[in-house]
Amino acid sequence: MTRFHSAITLIGILMTLCAPFGERLFASGNIGTSGAQFLEIGVGSRPLGMGEAFTAAANDINTLYYNPAGLGTLKYPMLSLMHQELILDSRFENISAAFPVYKGFMGLSSSVFWVEPFDKIDIDGNEVGKVEFYNACATVGYGLSLGFMEVGGSLKYIYQRIDVFTFHSAAVDIGILKRLYMYSPFDAPVRNFAVGLSVLNLGTKAKDDDLPRMMRLGASYHLTKWFGLYVDLIQNIMDSSDLYDFTYGFSESFRINTGVELTFFDILSLRGGYRFNDAGTYSFGLGFNYAIKGISFAIDTSYSDTGIFGPVYSFSVSFKLIPHVITVEDREKAEIHYRRGIKYYIANEIDAAIEEFNQCKKYDPYHKNVREKIDDLERLKKLQKENEELEQELRKTE
Repeated sequence: MTRFHSAITLIGILMTLCAPFGERLFASGNIGTSGAQFLEIGVGSRPLGMGEAFTAAANDINTLYYNPAGLGTLKYPMLSLMHQELILDSRFENISAAFPVYKGFMGLSSSVFWVEPFDKIDIDGNEVGKVEFYNACATVGYGLSLGFMEVGGSLKYIYQRIDVFTFHSAAVDIGILKRLYMYSPFDAPVRNFAVGLSVLNLGTKAKDDDLPRMMRLGASYHLTKWFGLYVDLIQNIMDSSDLYDFTYGFSESFRINTGVELTFFDILSLRGGYRFNDAGTYSFGLGFNYAIKGISFAIDTSYSDTGIFGPVYSFSVSFKLIPHVITVEDREKAEIHYRRGIKYYIANEIDAAIEEFNQCKKYDPYHKNVREKIDDLERLKKLQKENEELEQELRKTE
């Protein structure tokens, strides 16, 4: 009888743990009222180390999970692998890839939340088989830069297997991202401030329960190229009344996530985060970015506190799928030529501007804006030449 009760208790706990490894067991108002809550488990060791404040992040494949519009900010094709150790020997795995399509980036992701099969015990204490606990989500997303902002969306297929029960669901995510320059007394990126908004998991039910629909509003600010601040406001939106918390309240499922990241020489990153109104409070992370023999990779780890459930660890490895590795020195030289090109462009020195932009492209072929600038200037140069020829013809007729 004791073994039977233990098995029932374990199944119950695991079903509860479809929420983010129990961290919101007491904080989130949607617990027990929505299905497939494993969708709230954070993806990526970098965002996890920053308290999952990632809605306004850029140039990271993990934006597919937090705000698909962030895919529009990617510069390189990428591949990422993640492993996360949760409580009760449960695990979360993710593999994601992103590659350019048309004028944006497409992202593919597969996530699995699972526990090794354990004994199924009947009421008499006899073993009658194995209990399987398996949740998976396949995602296809696309992000596009419109110049003045980024937009994106994704489609999800959700599969759940809990013992003899199987559930299928589908959902969509949508998001927008606006990047601009905010004053900094230090040497900061060209667009060092961003605001993002995403609505996640809009879709069918998981059996009789709604999916954990979520609204995220985030901001990020880079005071320098090596210091960034991130803030997210998060609200589970089970019905329209939940929007009250998003604007006026600080109860139930409304949360504020904050994160900070320090980067040294584009090689080593230190991260920290704190989550308000959440049973899980603080997190830390470490990142290492390097290139060896033409292979550019990043290794990230995170540690998250989950309250009474103890610590949770994650480990990620990502690769830039590019034929030519861009070093720190290459990016610095490319940025110098890019800024010179802008100055020549403002001074209407078109040929000099094109030359500088081509030099920028030589050092960094994946620079986000340089190709558009070269194309624009080539068209402008062509129009100027046509205008000069037209003026010459008009003079001949006078």
